[in-house]
Amino acid sequence: MQFDSYIYAIFLPLVFLLYWALAKRLKWQNAMLLAASYTFYGWWDWRFLGLIIATSLTTWATGLAIDSSSHRKAWAAMSIVFNLGILFAFKYFNFFNDAATSLLSSLGMTPDWPTLNIILPVGISFYTFQAISYTVDVLRKDIKPTRDLTAFMVYIAFFPQLVAGPIERARDLLPQFLKPKQFDYATAVTGMRQILWGLTKKIVIADSLGGYLDTMLYTPAQESATTIVMAAFIFAMQIYADFSGYSDIAIGSARLLNIKLSANFKYPFQSRSWNELWTRWHVTLMTWLRTYVFYPLGGSRCSRWRTALNVMTVFFLSGLWHGAAWTYVLWGTVCGLLMLPRVFIARPKHEGIASWRDLPRCFLQFALFGLAMLIFRAHSLTHVGEMCHALVHGSWTTLPLGITALAYMLPLAVADWMGRRHEFPLQHLPLPTWARWAIYWTLLALIAYYSTGQQVSYIYFQF
Repeated sequence: MQFDSYIYAIFLPLVFLLYWALAKRLKWQNAMLLAASYTFYGWWDWRFLGLIIATSLTTWATGLAIDSSSHRKAWAAMSIVFNLGILFAFKYFNFFNDAATSLLSSLGMTPDWPTLNIILPVGISFYTFQAISYTVDVLRKDIKPTRDLTAFMVYIAFFPQLVAGPIERARDLLPQFLKPKQFDYATAVTGMRQILWGLTKKIVIADSLGGYLDTMLYTPAQESATTIVMAAFIFAMQIYADFSGYSDIAIGSARLLNIKLSANFKYPFQSRSWNELWTRWHVTLMTWLRTYVFYPLGGSRCSRWRTALNVMTVFFLSGLWHGAAWTYVLWGTVCGLLMLPRVFIARPKHEGIASWRDLPRCFLQFALFGLAMLIFRAHSLTHVGEMCHALVHGSWTTLPLGITALAYMLPLAVADWMGRRHEFPLQHLPLPTWARWAIYWTLLALIAYYSTGQQVSYIYFQF
């Protein structure tokens, strides 16, 4: 079930009504929420439910064992290995199998190893990371394990953020399922506005921009350098509108239930440095990697070369987390390398929101991000090579293909700039009531108009 589908437009109001009808019965409320979440997830393929249930039960049981046993690390290791084992089998087994086969073949050997012909479960990377964070936090005694199995299973499977985040830590989300909540009208209104903005970004902007890229990047070696750069800008805006649009709908849907989810995007293209951009883009993933990988490795409290290694490890894992392909590994490596000047050359941190004087630096970071994302978008390393060839040998005087995409990109950039003081642009519009409603109805009309075509899946569903 996708957020931009008609079935979700029926599903969410039903959940909203049932949820608040059970407001005085917390256990029944959580049971209903769990059933709704499993219905939402099973809409793709009911067989996926077995994995998420297994993850939930194992993580919950080992959390209790960690708390009561003298073998805390052993129980934690078992839980982590189990969850990573499921993730490896479904997402990475064939990738590493093929890599090992290629390596041995280059040495003159002829291995004949089996492959797994299985479908990648939607959202497995997201809920696996949530389960691991719970185990580690219980081991560190940052939180106490819960004995409420239903509440814990809702924490793992909460439908708004189940398949593409935000990746929540148990200390932030789980307590919200353990205490009664009251309906808050202002919070619900904000949630509806955020859902509207998310649908606008996804359907009107992201899906429209995606239509340009297949043509522009089909044979990149034959395109001009200006076209490849234009494609980089278009894809950067497309994946931003697509993924942040999903996050807006997820956070807005949760707000209707008076549940707070973490912000996943904080206007990343208004960053004045590469380091700042990665504190604004996919915030919950980068926070997870800092908390559970970077800091345990020593963070920046060691030599500069060791810090550089820690940074590269984080971005390598970030690339691998996104997908089992060499293009993702290369993308993560390139992003890490672009972070290294910050390690060796001390520069002041940028705080607060960007101003007009910061626009040249903001555009530079956007351009670097877009060019790096071409690797992310590529079908293979050969495809990456063709795009690099076009950048080096292609014409810089030809008007690029896709120039009309600016009609979708610029309004989003302007809206983000005008709304940068708030969580999302529609949160607080300093306009008369009639003007605000004119904007809402205009966006609804655009969503209805652009929804008449073929439905396009969210890019991050494949991760």
